[in-house]
Amino acid sequence: MGAIQLFENYYESSLSAPDSILIDTFDINEIRQDFIISRDKDGKILSLYKDNVWNLKTYVSNPSQHGIIDFENRIESSNISDVKKLMFLLIVFGSGRNGSQYSVETLGHYFNDVMVPLSKFALENKTTITKIIENNILLNSYINNKCSNLGKVQCLSSTLVFLDNLSNRSTQINFQRNKDIFKLLKSKINDFSAEHHQTSIIPSRILAESIRQRWIQIEEIETNLTNLIKFLDMYIESERFASGETMINKYKWDCNKTLQWKEAINFYQLNNLFKKYSLKNRINFKGFITKIQGTCKHLLHAYTGMRNGEMLNTQSNCLESVPTNSGICRIISTTSKFTGTNQNAKWVTSKEVERIIFILRSINQVIAKHYNLNLNDLPLFLSGNIFVEKGKIRDNENIRAKRKFDKRDELPLDYSSLRLTIEDKQEIEEIDFNKNIRDLEIGLPWEFKTHQYRRSLAIYSIQSGLVSLGALQIQMKHLFREMTLYYGNGASYARKLFDIPKEHIANDLDALKPELDTLAYIKNVIFSDEKLFGAHGSFVENNTKQNNHKFKTYFLENRDKTLKQFKNGEIAYKETALGGCIATEACDSRLTRSITACFDCHGGILKKSKVDNVIQKQKEFISFLDPSSIEYRTEVEDLNRLEELKSKLIKE
Repeated sequence: MGAIQLFENYYESSLSAPDSILIDTFDINEIRQDFIISRDKDGKILSLYKDNVWNLKTYVSNPSQHGIIDFENRIESSNISDVKKLMFLLIVFGSGRNGSQYSVETLGHYFNDVMVPLSKFALENKTTITKIIENNILLNSYINNKCSNLGKVQCLSSTLVFLDNLSNRSTQINFQRNKDIFKLLKSKINDFSAEHHQTSIIPSRILAESIRQRWIQIEEIETNLTNLIKFLDMYIESERFASGETMINKYKWDCNKTLQWKEAINFYQLNNLFKKYSLKNRINFKGFITKIQGTCKHLLHAYTGMRNGEMLNTQSNCLESVPTNSGICRIISTTSKFTGTNQNAKWVTSKEVERIIFILRSINQVIAKHYNLNLNDLPLFLSGNIFVEKGKIRDNENIRAKRKFDKRDELPLDYSSLRLTIEDKQEIEEIDFNKNIRDLEIGLPWEFKTHQYRRSLAIYSIQSGLVSLGALQIQMKHLFREMTLYYGNGASYARKLFDIPKEHIANDLDALKPELDTLAYIKNVIFSDEKLFGAHGSFVENNTKQNNHKFKTYFLENRDKTLKQFKNGEIAYKETALGGCIATEACDSRLTRSITACFDCHGGILKKSKVDNVIQKQKEFISFLDPSSIEYRTEVEDLNRLEELKSKLIKE
């Protein structure tokens, strides 16, 4: 009988080997509860099959990996049995491209990207993971609603292929390969791959400058809006209005009954505005209205992160107030009345967008009047043809704009200040994981794409508390904070308030967090300019001293591997007042304001400059307290403890 030795290539001594499996008679339902999953280097048992936490640390290939599969805290109790079976099947039969057994890292991907979300979905639908896999309707629903990023779709696809390659006898799962399911998975993978590889964030300087220029243009439109709308009203009312000599001569119109172009712009006091944008005839004016729409659309993308399709499906009555402590948080909501669906979606945005919406609604109000339509039933962005084809609306779709509003379809920008610099490129290389950044050419004007705003807004929102974003941060005011408040923590809070579709920016914030944490960890810890202290800080410092080049090079060359560990929850990183922390478990000390706990924490990263700053702030705080109060004595004790720990752990 053939036997498989688990983790055979991942331990140095035979003492560390777990139990082996006889594959000829393998039956997943007959696995012994005392089957040894893992041993330490000395042969001591770490985990049995029956345990709800499997410790695989002995078999990790990367020293920073945790190697823990936590069924108890990550999987709903009713699904633990199913998940254990599936994970065990992956351990026994899973193999990579070279035929080797799955690494602990790869197993972590399957656990975090397939098992955990499947467990949650099973609980929501009052069923089991096995039944979901066996039911194409449930599986289809899970793929469409829960597979929100490339990693999840790829891992699920690999899992189903894996089960398809095994016999039902071995797995005891009645999975039937379905071409529609795999077609759907392939489509999802292609969509996510395209977006992942093509989308780069806009450098903060360029984004800030483009927003500044566009707001100046909006202010110009606002100043002239009353007369501009009156001009548009007459423009639609009569094809003779603001006509040129060519048209008058062609159709032999009575000049006395026709307000010609120059007369019209004089009457409505639009000379300066039209001269600036080189408007010389009716055709120019139609294009000008389209360009105003385009500028408005770019700003709305920048302040909401909405996709192009989402923006074009937005209705004119799209603003909704939401009470917040700051008083500035607004919501842009969309309805799909013209697309034949009833789905709604909402986005957090800034109060500033009210000005943009007002301009677009003012344009739409003229259209509503001439076509006898309800303003609130109109899309926010109307087709340019509607401005000149009065009475020719064939159907609802004839109303809605379909264009993406590229460079030609917005008010012109001064691109001399929107060229990519070395500093711009360095900035986005430090805060964005996208490999396409290296292909960007220095000196070329930035080409704005609507999907760039989404990723940019998500990344800058997450990073806003850690890096200086200069003018961009000022422009966005409290928006970054509001977005992380409403969309943070896996968008759980947001989902209680709003309808969050699978492609909403809230999910982007959730998916991007591991990427940005990875970059922050590599930059602020592995390549720290300061000496590090604390448990993890000392670990990094010692490795750096022993083999500076090899240790640091590993993280540069294996950045994707480190990212996978962050995504799998094997590593975490967050900035702290004293430096940083890599602990993955919840921290009770932060709730009790026990800042000194960082000194003893296994995940603690301490920097002298930050410790000194905290001590100074603590002294300043104490100076305002009543020396006879309990609070004073408590804070002095904390200060003394800080200074004591600093003297022990941090040497000058």
